[in-house]
Amino acid sequence: MMTVHTAGVLPPDRPVGHLFELAGWTTGVTRLAEVAVVIGGIEANLHVAECPTAPEGAVQWRARPSSPVPMGTNLVVVHGPDRTVALTQCAVEVGRLPGEDPLWLGELESPDAAKVALGNVVYVCGWALLNGRAPSLVEVLVEGGGTVRARTRLPREDVPVEFPGFGEAAISGWEARVPVDLAAGEERTLSVRVRYRTEGQGEYLSPSRTFTLRNPAADQEDAELADELAAETARAMTRVHAVTDPRHVLVYTHSLGLGGGQLWLQQLLEGMVKDHGWKASLVSETDGPLRADCAELGIPVHVTTHYRHSTVPNYEGHVAELARFAKCSGAGVALVNTLGGFVPADAAKRAGLPTAWVIHESFSLPDFAYQNWGALSPPPAVWARWESTLAEVDMLLFVADATREMFLPYSKPERCRTVRYGTPMWKHGGRTRPEVRRQARNSLGFTDDDVVLVNIGVAESRKGQGPLISAMERVRERHPEARLSIVGLHPSPYGLALEDTVKRAGLEKAVHLVPVQRDPTPWLYSADIFVNSSDIESLPRSILEAVCCGVPVAATDVFGAREMIVDGETGWLFETNDVDALTATLLRVLDTKPARRKEMARAAHRKLADWLDPAGYAREYSEILTELAARGRTTTGGDLVR
Repeated sequence: MMTVHTAGVLPPDRPVGHLFELAGWTTGVTRLAEVAVVIGGIEANLHVAECPTAPEGAVQWRARPSSPVPMGTNLVVVHGPDRTVALTQCAVEVGRLPGEDPLWLGELESPDAAKVALGNVVYVCGWALLNGRAPSLVEVLVEGGGTVRARTRLPREDVPVEFPGFGEAAISGWEARVPVDLAAGEERTLSVRVRYRTEGQGEYLSPSRTFTLRNPAADQEDAELADELAAETARAMTRVHAVTDPRHVLVYTHSLGLGGGQLWLQQLLEGMVKDHGWKASLVSETDGPLRADCAELGIPVHVTTHYRHSTVPNYEGHVAELARFAKCSGAGVALVNTLGGFVPADAAKRAGLPTAWVIHESFSLPDFAYQNWGALSPPPAVWARWESTLAEVDMLLFVADATREMFLPYSKPERCRTVRYGTPMWKHGGRTRPEVRRQARNSLGFTDDDVVLVNIGVAESRKGQGPLISAMERVRERHPEARLSIVGLHPSPYGLALEDTVKRAGLEKAVHLVPVQRDPTPWLYSADIFVNSSDIESLPRSILEAVCCGVPVAATDVFGAREMIVDGETGWLFETNDVDALTATLLRVLDTKPARRKEMARAAHRKLADWLDPAGYAREYSEILTELAARGRTTTGGDLVR
């Protein structure tokens, strides 16, 4: 006689969480192993348990998904011995009723409560999904360090393996660095909590985690060795005699690759060499395509090793080498580019060169050090040289007043000066000619009906392209005419995650990821709106370029942004690391009539017109370096004397 198999499921009467149990039964079987239950495409684990609605003789069971089930309506299918035949099926809703807390999945991975964290910066990281999606805002609260907004939508290869049904699992990562005032040799027990929030979904506040932070004591032998090696370098400098040229500048930089700080320096050198008669030599930490540009200007390039030294002998040895190079170069003054250049800044001072140090970065020293050296580096003796070099250089130069204010404690006000840079794009005069715009849009495939948003910057987490793509998902619901071009893609885990995000969200026709461009101007010519989504910057150069082309700007409220943009008058500003704020601002911009957007762009150009001409900052740098060289050392009989 043929066996008849039937089954039933007792569905829940309300939405359930990501992990839940369903009661059910199956007839025509004698063992639980003959039953299979699939929930939302996920095989469920079964165990024997009573089901109130089961008929007599049925095998009764409870089914629990083997991994969390995504938000929404999920199909439940029950199979008997023949896995190809569905005995019954029903739907279960994963979610929350209005007013209830959102569903949270995630993990706080660092700091580890069982381990002692080292240094004076707490690195806090993990991953999270709020109602099945990456949260819009993650705030980290560390006792003694205040509240810091985490950088979100970071790539995670491991999470989607464990949670394959969650589309944003691949970008669920987040991280934050929280400096804590902890002296060397001190240890403290601290606590950390994390708040996750998405507008319209609610928020989740994690339980408090206690951990220990220890800042190792300074090594006295390291300090003595540093003094000893510095004295050796000083003695060596007295044996080097050179004739210097007060119109010859020795430039130290970190890279000859294509990036904001590098292109800024290249344009500055071009102006100083061509327009102000300077001779230049350049030392770089890494090589790159800008070496060819230097060659065209007659600037010799010396590529050295990296500046990030983790031991006193390596640091002092590199300083000694660069100091000898500086003293033999014939330069009468030194210019150091970027905060990470404190090794060459120290070397230039030890060589006796008057030195100007340009600081673009708006990181605190502890945060910058953690990113470049990790928790325990540089050693305290090297850190001391970093701070003393900041205090000793003749001039600290900044591109934004906000960054200058940040570094004032390390120097004297009269040694700290803001020199805002311009851009060759100033020649456009705050507008793009209609025929140029039309040609650019045609060449890039934009139609007259498209509203084109453009973001320019090398694809990396601090540039915020991931949150920008997420914002576009919601923006397109109200403004399907909006199209976004992100110019700056390159092969990297972050770049690959951006490509995956666009594909997963079905935004291939709305979001275009463009490789790094030496000349991104066609995209600016095509743009209706420029978007800067970075979470850390100092006077973003790309904003200036957009203003020169007559493109209205929406930007994060980073260092220097308020010096360029007045919110609602000459552009739009929004908070960093907050996808909800970014989305709201983009909607605000797109809801603004085109005529008003153009009016705001013109107002932005009027506000900045006085310092957009790059000749202005080349002239100012020339004057600064001329003054430093004049009050520095002069040549007498081949020796350098005061």
